[in-house]
Amino acid sequence: MSILSGEFFLRRNPNGGTAVLFRSLWVTTLISALVLPIKSYCVAGSELVFSAAQLKVEIGQMIPWFGAVFAGAYAAFYTRFAAQWGYLATLYNQIMATIAAAPSGHFPNEASIAWHAAFIEDAQDLHLARKSMFSSVIRELLQDPHVVRVFRASTHDGAKRLHDLERQLNCTAVQPSDFDFRTTQSVRRAVESVATLHPE
Repeated sequence: MSILSGEFFLRRNPNGGTAVLFRSLWVTTLISALVLPIKSYCVAGSELVFSAAQLKVEIGQMIPWFGAVFAGAYAAFYTRFAAQWGYLATLYNQIMATIAAAPSGHFPNEASIAWHAAFIEDAQDLHLARKSMFSSVIRELLQDPHVVRVFRASTHDGAKRLHDLERQLNCTAVQPSDFDFRTTQSVRRAVESVATLHPE
């Protein structure tokens, strides 16, 4: 299915107008290559003999049909791209709004770090990590050792996907952190609890 939908174009191009155009042309070409011989064969009195002149006539007659197929494919791909872009932009804005509204010192914590790692994973899955709007954010997040740690640990093939990101974004991720914020916070709460029970 990925071949039929032209998803391989996304290996070289980020999801966007260029990829949508190429995928629409690809789908139009495939459908035309399938329908044109069938149409010619079903014409009354036709013979299974190739004719360049007849092919030229058939293509000329089907140009409006090709245009309709292309328009439908382009609309479908662009609508999907716009929805994916909107989702990722909304996710990032929610993360930033949550951090901005939190009390001082509440972040970073393990939840916010996991949220940032999930944002990187979604951007990569949706082929939007290389878009300029998101690539600058991801480069910055890859300099956070805690985000890198969670991304590698919680994402399928995390190490490979991190390497792919470094190659695609032309950057180098910082070495992942060795400690977990949840462990640190648990220890801090335990210390605070002991201090409360046994004041000096």
